[in-house]
Amino acid sequence: MTQREESVHGEVLVVDNEIDPEVTDLINNANMEMLATLVLNGEGSRLIGRQSRNSELQAFLDNVPTYMQKINKVHVAAREGNIRDLQAALDRRKFAIARDPISPNGATPLHVATIFGKTNIMKYLGGRFPETLSAVDFEGRTALHYAAVLPDNGHYYNLLQQLGANSKDLDDNGRSAEDYQKEPSALPFDQLLSDYGISEDAVQSMFSDKGTSHADNGHMDIPIFRTEEGRYLAKSLGDPLIKGLTEVANIKPKDPVAFLASFLHNFPEREKPMLGMQETNMMLTQEAAEVENEQAPPAPEPVPSKEIRNRTATRPNRPIDVVTVDPQPVTSPDAPETAFSSASRDEHGQSMLHFAAARTHARNALFQLLQESDISLGFRDELYRSARDVSIQANVAENTSEIDKWVLHLAARGNTEKIMELLMEGYDHILDVVDEEGVPITEVIAQRGDSEMSSLLASIPAFEESREALHSAVRRGDLAAVQSALSGEGARTLARCQNSFGRTALHIAVLAQHEDVVAYLAQTYPELLRIGDNLERTPLHYAMGVEKIESLSRVLIRAGAKRVLKDLKGRQPTYYFMNKSEILRLKEEEDVY
Repeated sequence: MTQREESVHGEVLVVDNEIDPEVTDLINNANMEMLATLVLNGEGSRLIGRQSRNSELQAFLDNVPTYMQKINKVHVAAREGNIRDLQAALDRRKFAIARDPISPNGATPLHVATIFGKTNIMKYLGGRFPETLSAVDFEGRTALHYAAVLPDNGHYYNLLQQLGANSKDLDDNGRSAEDYQKEPSALPFDQLLSDYGISEDAVQSMFSDKGTSHADNGHMDIPIFRTEEGRYLAKSLGDPLIKGLTEVANIKPKDPVAFLASFLHNFPEREKPMLGMQETNMMLTQEAAEVENEQAPPAPEPVPSKEIRNRTATRPNRPIDVVTVDPQPVTSPDAPETAFSSASRDEHGQSMLHFAAARTHARNALFQLLQESDISLGFRDELYRSARDVSIQANVAENTSEIDKWVLHLAARGNTEKIMELLMEGYDHILDVVDEEGVPITEVIAQRGDSEMSSLLASIPAFEESREALHSAVRRGDLAAVQSALSGEGARTLARCQNSFGRTALHIAVLAQHEDVVAYLAQTYPELLRIGDNLERTPLHYAMGVEKIESLSRVLIRAGAKRVLKDLKGRQPTYYFMNKSEILRLKEEEDVY
């Protein structure tokens, strides 16, 4: 380095020490983790224009404005309910819990979405990034604390709890969300409106349809069942009542009460919920995954890596067992086919690992369970959570570490098949695994000289990008783009891969109701007809719940789809013909992309 460069650098350091000695000290010590924390805490402006002789650190500093811009876009999208913009800006997981000056008091995107009543954003963040549910503002309050004081009759409070938010989490004053519900003055709603610049008119439009109804005009308040008894009633009577009321509406009998009573009395035994039993038949007939590596992409840019207020999380991993089941001979093409009975998952999609991940264990106990049970880490439940997600929500950090340790173990042993299975199932926490000393998984494998595994790991970013490009083309109904995406080497592997919701390209095509794309995928890649989503619902299950049921189901059945395959709840595709709401909810999730 020349004398002039020395002096210039020295002048910068002198000025920086006077203005912000803390940042200067972090830069001089190349403490990139703490510098990344500043960015995630909404203090990235303190790093603008800073210089370092460390090339890696300088690359990070140069990218700070880009990080800040993306975090800002996440917060703006959370305010506006624009999920497409949110997803486009969320190219780093930690941005989901990052703060921005536009949002007061250190609020995260989930806090913002809660205040603005953006249900779609809340469901996406809470379901896709469970760590957002425990992320806190500068006062230690979670989004559930905010929801507790909203004038919405508990609507968003219940939603966040369903997503996994913990009502017992305490803020910096030792108050839980339950305390806020009992004493809303702890966080005055008027103050929130003022802080966020929300007008009274906006409040009316956001919460008017969710407030408490009144017993006037012949309408009665309908209580929300929050008790164990309420959950029992909902589970045991939900389906029969819905079907019975549907029949009443369609037939319009003279005595609707007597008709409903008769319908419920004669409700088919096979349709009654089997309380206390877990009817979890499913079909998993995927062919063995072909490990097809792609060329390594360019080196990724530096990524902020420090957690905010030590309240963050990572996502679970999932090696999946691919089982091929030969159908039993039957006399009729629609006779019940012997299904692979899932002893490893219940009707809610949860495996033994989900339950184990939520509890503390002796050292290495969870790792040993993973080793002995061989249950897939990639199994996702109804809320799209893997066992790793559950460990994060339960704040059992040692279980999260054990799960990451298992993934590192698989890679270190050169088990490309299992790593590829994780990737095929949409597991998105392979490359961010580190060993006990903080060394990234890619470096650990490189040091071992395993070129095959290194090549596989290096191909993951490009593979995930190709998958998203394919799924995006499917959503648009762009058949030419779909065919182009599947024209290269490894096309069959790409077609069969699942996203983080457990859906393949064919599932998405059915929900988007693009008949030409459905026909192309079903006929070209018939194995997709038997791949289930997070609850083992096949594309034909989906087709029964959308508007174009006749044309889509005809295409799928002609291509070889089986009308007798059951999902984890023991339901055949025809169930969703009479109960479309579940499939329509999935369609809404895809529509927001």
